[in-house]
Amino acid sequence: MIGLIELNEHNWTAFAGLSVCDSQKRFLADSIGIIARGYVFRASRAKVFGIVEDETPVGLAMVRDIDEEPACYELQQFMIDERYQGKGYGQKALKLILAMLERERKYGCAEVCVNRDDAAALHVYEKAGFRDTGYIDESVPDCLNLMYSFAPGAIPSGITVEEVRGAEEKLRVSRKVLEALTDWFGIPEAREGYISESAEHPMFAALDGEEPIGFICLKETGSATAELFVLGVLPEYHGKGVGRRLFEAARSAAKQAGYSFLQVKTVKTGRCPEYDATNRFYVAMGFSQFEVFPTLWDERNPCQIYVMAL
Repeated sequence: MIGLIELNEHNWTAFAGLSVCDSQKRFLADSIGIIARGYVFRASRAKVFGIVEDETPVGLAMVRDIDEEPACYELQQFMIDERYQGKGYGQKALKLILAMLERERKYGCAEVCVNRDDAAALHVYEKAGFRDTGYIDESVPDCLNLMYSFAPGAIPSGITVEEVRGAEEKLRVSRKVLEALTDWFGIPEAREGYISESAEHPMFAALDGEEPIGFICLKETGSATAELFVLGVLPEYHGKGVGRRLFEAARSAAKQAGYSFLQVKTVKTGRCPEYDATNRFYVAMGFSQFEVFPTLWDERNPCQIYVMAL
């Protein structure tokens, strides 16, 4: 029976000699490298698991936390020793890892970066339920970003999502949130523009008790299309599913209003880490890249447009 054992100072040597076949070695670290990464990424709550068949070591996996939006578990390393491949151990171990993470459920999904030429790994992940998000990290352009989404769950107790009515209340909500997000809304003139215009459009807010902790606004850009005009969540609530719930509320409202498409604009990937995280969030929500306008805002901030059908 396949099982998982968290590695420690007493058992790691039993897994140190595991290896993949020569054709796979360019796609992942060797066993010592995987074990070492568990230490290197300890600040990200990294854990290395030994995969066993009964008591026989057959593989290794390393999981860590990514707290930047869209926050997720990252399955950074996963290998089955070449002597034990083709027996279904990879699928069984992957299911155990995903079940373990879903029970903990710090995040709503798990991601893995896979070289597009690693056909065997792509097959294993896709069979387990991972899907290509379409996101390409410019630092590793030969890799695909795959995501496994857990079943929708409740956001933390006491947090609700409600429609905001009244211009003054919309101004209060948007100001409180956007003034706390200087990494994204650091230019005062632009931030004030978002705040003032938010009062004119449909808005949904996430509330912790009675205090706003995030909001999203919809804006009509055509008879069939609505835009996610602005979305923000207070930093201390990132990674808790609040952004996803706000998006779901806005998408449902747009669909009920008769729109056929949603679009959203953000800064193109590769310009700064904060907006790279924003791009990954929209891809995770189901948006697809549509077009880049290099000078719509300015040359330093090329505008990436994402779209989705409702």
